[in-house]
Amino acid sequence: PQILVVDRYDIAGIYPLSALPTFVLHPVTVGPTSGFILEWNKFLTYLSQRGKVAIIDILGWELFVNPPQKASDYYKHHVLVSYRQKHFLMRSQYDRLNGSLECGIGKKQHKKAKGLDTRRHQNVALQVVAKAVQENSVHPTFAQTHPSYLETLGQSHASWIFGALAELIDNSRDAKATRLDISIDLEFFKAEGERMPVLCVADNGCGMTHEDIVRMVSFGHKRPEEDDKDVIGRFGVGFKTGAMRLGKDVVVLTQSEETRSIAFLSRSYNEGNDEVEIPIISYRKHGWWMEFDLELQSEAEAESRLKAVKDHSFFNEYSIGQKFASFGEDGTGTQVYIYNLDKWGSDYTLQWDPKFIRESGHKLTKRDIMIRSRRLRSRPGQMSREVPLDYSLHAYLELMFLEPRMKIYVQGTRVKTRPLRRSLNKTQVYKGSLLGKNVELTLGRSREERDRGNCGIFLYWHGRLIEAYKRVGGMVHTADMGRGVIGVIDVTEIMRLKNGSVGVLNNKQGFLDCEEYAILDEWLGSKANGYWDENFDCLEVSQRNENAEYTPDHLWVQCNKCLKWRVLPEGASTEDLPDEWFCFMPPFRGTCSIPEKECEAGVVTVGASRTAGLKYTTQALVPKDEHEVSTTADNSTVSNRESSEGSAESDDNIKLAELKQANLKRLKRGPAAVYSKGGKKGHSPPIKKAKRSTY
Repeated sequence: PQILVVDRYDIAGIYPLSALPTFVLHPVTVGPTSGFILEWNKFLTYLSQRGKVAIIDILGWELFVNPPQKASDYYKHHVLVSYRQKHFLMRSQYDRLNGSLECGIGKKQHKKAKGLDTRRHQNVALQVVAKAVQENSVHPTFAQTHPSYLETLGQSHASWIFGALAELIDNSRDAKATRLDISIDLEFFKAEGERMPVLCVADNGCGMTHEDIVRMVSFGHKRPEEDDKDVIGRFGVGFKTGAMRLGKDVVVLTQSEETRSIAFLSRSYNEGNDEVEIPIISYRKHGWWMEFDLELQSEAEAESRLKAVKDHSFFNEYSIGQKFASFGEDGTGTQVYIYNLDKWGSDYTLQWDPKFIRESGHKLTKRDIMIRSRRLRSRPGQMSREVPLDYSLHAYLELMFLEPRMKIYVQGTRVKTRPLRRSLNKTQVYKGSLLGKNVELTLGRSREERDRGNCGIFLYWHGRLIEAYKRVGGMVHTADMGRGVIGVIDVTEIMRLKNGSVGVLNNKQGFLDCEEYAILDEWLGSKANGYWDENFDCLEVSQRNENAEYTPDHLWVQCNKCLKWRVLPEGASTEDLPDEWFCFMPPFRGTCSIPEKECEAGVVTVGASRTAGLKYTTQALVPKDEHEVSTTADNSTVSNRESSEGSAESDDNIKLAELKQANLKRLKRGPAAVYSKGGKKGHSPPIKKAKRSTY
């Protein structure tokens, strides 16, 4: 036809224009065309400045009028048109063939093309001659995304389903959310006639605009040129891989300051299709008032997409309005609803406690979401079978972030997040430079992990946990060496590669096998071995049960308002504090304006057991001049003396050491010697050896 009608506009970046066959479109060049050419140039200017593509549906084909690449192209009077065959043909397409080209503006869309004379377009059709100069074969030469690819995406997290959930949590953190709610609850599905479990991940972040949500559901996008340390999302696949691992269908509701949007990524909805279709509905909002954004879709398109969501989910117009209302009139945030959850045999892969509902007099107990199989992740050298982080969402979220800044709730109960590097005993900080990049490792001891038989390094990237309990150095070869020793390091700088990419896998559950990672692994091993040598003989034994006893150098609590971490004074316990704690409450009794306390870089924090009634001291890192060994009938114990000339702060530690029993020196690494009551080397019964407390 010589007259074409533009049906709609869309963002050019979401279509594979360069992969489609093309032809060139020219305006008419005969007759009184000066006015038409002026409007034609305005039309191309609009496409270029807005990054839009004009879409024409004609007899089962889609034509995409490409935006000009540069301003000089506006005056060449021709434009490149990509085309492809549609998979279905709507009757309304036949009715458009005799319409007029309103320079790409339909009756309901003409307001968005600012700067165009819409009255001229309503009265005068711009005639164009389509000179089809085909540059490709008539056979399709472009790729399609089949719905089965959605299932393939979920395989990125096949080995650990919490890795899929972490992708959604990363998005909330990147949106600067201060609160995150994760829950599984039963919702009624009209089509199924029954209630089914739905996983909800809701945050109060900045929300997403139409362009943002299109970018999120698109299959990959251009990677950022710079590695922003405050942003975790980078690869463009996290939401798709995470959601499709957790379940077959997902509905996203999001609200920004001026918009609301709904996106529907569904394997059920796309069954039988040859290509993935992702309905997106966008609204404009002013306070509580909202309407379809007709600059982004026609009303008929919006209604059709909304119907698809309601027909294939538990939502109807009332529940959608209710969910949006939960954001508040001026609030922002995103809610992700996943259903048709993944199965483990005949039951669901995830297992959950009933959601907590706060009631008067009801005691708050932890409600968790767990992996039904309770299987542990494979780690070289690990012998322990007790790693709650691998199957308990509460345990994982406690340590997921290096510096937790979100209030996270699971099944309605607060997750007591903790900064791992601040919650260790005998903490020591090591600094170094690898390949010209600075690294900083914190090593310390954890009684909880020692009792479980665990040890290793926690590697964070952009402040997010990538690898946990990584055994290095001598830890790899024996289960006893390093037992209870925990290391914490942020590897953002060292894993920033020379070619501009990063050395992290796109599922964020491991690292590339690259030179940087190999050098880092060797350095971590040497530091862990050195720490073990220095602290192997430094356990304090309880006189009550003769087991190793030590507490973190400091106890920390997070304010529920400012989210700053406060160090507790001597004698205080986090167990005595309420779940919702604020800076003005005891024992801190301060204000949120007080800066957060930080340990100086490169210092050792030395603490004695709180049960001993001693004060904590923080002193500069100094060499350890000797190790003192105290023995009992059934247990050999070791306490470390930190000394510094002219430092009166270490007097309490020295006095404590003097009260110990006979001091005996031993080799650092290797099996501990056994001594009799008199201090002479001898042989103890096997049961005595079994009770030996070594570190």
